[in-house]
Amino acid sequence: MIHFDADDQRWVDYEADALRAQRHKESARQQRQALKGAFAVLAVCGFVFGTWALGWKDEPQPPPRAQPQPTSTASGSTTPSPTDDPVTGPDDEPGASSSAIAPAGYELVVDPEGFSVAVPEGWDRRAQDGDNGSQVVFYEDSDASRQVQIFWVEDADPYASLKLAEKNAERNKDYDRDALDRLDSGDGAAARLEYTYDSEDHGGTRHVIDHRFEAEDGELYAIIAYGQTEDGGAEVEKELLDTALTYFCPSGAECGNGVSPSGP
Repeated sequence: MIHFDADDQRWVDYEADALRAQRHKESARQQRQALKGAFAVLAVCGFVFGTWALGWKDEPQPPPRAQPQPTSTASGSTTPSPTDDPVTGPDDEPGASSSAIAPAGYELVVDPEGFSVAVPEGWDRRAQDGDNGSQVVFYEDSDASRQVQIFWVEDADPYASLKLAEKNAERNKDYDRDALDRLDSGDGAAARLEYTYDSEDHGGTRHVIDHRFEAEDGELYAIIAYGQTEDGGAEVEKELLDTALTYFCPSGAECGNGVSPSGP
């Protein structure tokens, strides 16, 4: 049954959403099983090749590296000699490439929903159930006046998806579209909707930039930046969005930004 959700300002069909969620989960499960099978085959091939290589190679092996010996100090205690092995600090981020460094004021996070992204330091994370069985993730400042929203998009085309999203956005008070553009490039399809509206919850004019795009894993995602026009104008939201896009990378994908988060 189709029902208007006043909180999310959109029409929803719960039965259709449930069916889409089930299909999405089944597809994701099949993909994970296929990946596990592929990894198993690669592991066996690697073991066989390694065994063959060891049997074929008849060159003398280099002697084992000497273990560092402790040196005595004046107090009689011992300290280990330095080695060439890298030391992993307690704050090293698992799942992200060490070559990826977030810009000043931002930090790289590996989100449980299966992606990495750069968000302002100290921002809080929250999540809510989406329409397709996945979670809608928010990163926001302390009073939620500025937010970055990220979620998986089930539509096939970013521009068509934004046209549908705009129909819901138009229900907001004093809705005013700034731009709706296709941004297709060699990196995949993309589109962006920018608009403002009057928000009673946030006590002023709300500025929104909704960007939908095809990521490195071939899936469509949305990254949306929210802010108040009274707190710096559109440039702040553009910086939030552009930074998040630059460092966004789905789990298991190889991204040009130097980030390659591990899978869940």
